[in-house]
Amino acid sequence: MNAKVAKQGGSKLWLIIFALLSVIGLACWVLQLTKGLQLTNLDNNNCWGLYIIGFMLFTGIAAGSLIFSSSAYLFQGMAEYKPFTRIAAFVGAIGSVVAAGLFIIVDIGNPERVWNIILSANIESPMFWDTVILAAYVVIGIVFTRQLIMVEQGEKEEKALYGISLVAFIAGLLVTVTSFAFSMQVARPLWNNPVEPLSFLAAALVAALALLIILFAILNKSGYIEISNEKLSKLGKLAGAFLAVELMVVFGEAAIGLYAGAGDEYKILNWLVLGKGAPLFWIELIAIATGVVLLLNKGTLVAGAGVGILAIFMIKYTLLQAQLLNPLLSYPGPEGYVSGQGIYLPSIIEIGLAVGIIALGCLLVMIGLNKLDLGANTNQSLDKHRLGARSEQA
Repeated sequence: MNAKVAKQGGSKLWLIIFALLSVIGLACWVLQLTKGLQLTNLDNNNCWGLYIIGFMLFTGIAAGSLIFSSSAYLFQGMAEYKPFTRIAAFVGAIGSVVAAGLFIIVDIGNPERVWNIILSANIESPMFWDTVILAAYVVIGIVFTRQLIMVEQGEKEEKALYGISLVAFIAGLLVTVTSFAFSMQVARPLWNNPVEPLSFLAAALVAALALLIILFAILNKSGYIEISNEKLSKLGKLAGAFLAVELMVVFGEAAIGLYAGAGDEYKILNWLVLGKGAPLFWIELIAIATGVVLLLNKGTLVAGAGVGILAIFMIKYTLLQAQLLNPLLSYPGPEGYVSGQGIYLPSIIEIGLAVGIIALGCLLVMIGLNKLDLGANTNQSLDKHRLGARSEQA
């Protein structure tokens, strides 16, 4: 058996694994539909759990992938990544957006209710604009990917990509709209924070770059693309820098909220940092710090990327649970935050359904990579880029 046959066999095996996991996820969804959301560990207070965390994570990956792909055609310093933008744009437009959309559908319980987003649209609601942005990612991502393929095939000139690249870049930045669903809730002080849009943008870039590092490393090893360690290292440094921003945000919020020893945020942060939620917080903080160190080291890039994704997951996890498990309740007398609840852990059904959605996204990406041949001629593209750069210098 030669190396090529072995790689094809490995690819088919992963297709089968992702397909089986998708079927398991579908079975979990059928159980949830027939038995109700009581199969999850959500309740009236803790109404957002693993599904919403998945939505935030994959919306961020979609946005970050568009920013990465468009940056190669907007900024000279990122031009060396042009041969890999087709893969990144496709991952953002198809795999990530599909996963993000499915997480919302399974979270609402009854899928028929999804039409209420359109039929009962409230343009003043941040959630409406969040839906618009997610839909825009699909359209922009598909158009952008198609344009990139046409340029690679010689059907279009590269300079024609500037317009769609600018649109994709701006759309990616608008991932901050997702944060508005949290930061505009004045009764939830941990969310009602002007730093949240910046945190969401930084998290999107970390998650997208980390995923691309892992994907590019795998495709490079399989021979699908050729990317140097220097280019991967540069992506690692970018991801590490944005993850360092998240470290400052997380540490700053905790330190400032706890310093006064009183106030709206104090009880919540005390529960998170020193109380029952402490295991979540310290896992989050350790993951962020470890991710920064590993991403800045060329020899630990892939491990750093995996830890970076875990760190972003934990940031979203604690963002939700610290506030939802310490709700503001109005009883006779002064208002107060009810604390002392335990931590939220997803049920088996939630985990199975989440794994199935992620597997489906991976399956779609693998099919796209096989059918569209998005990594074709990366060496020729690199040669064209070098030739173009030399011509400009001359």
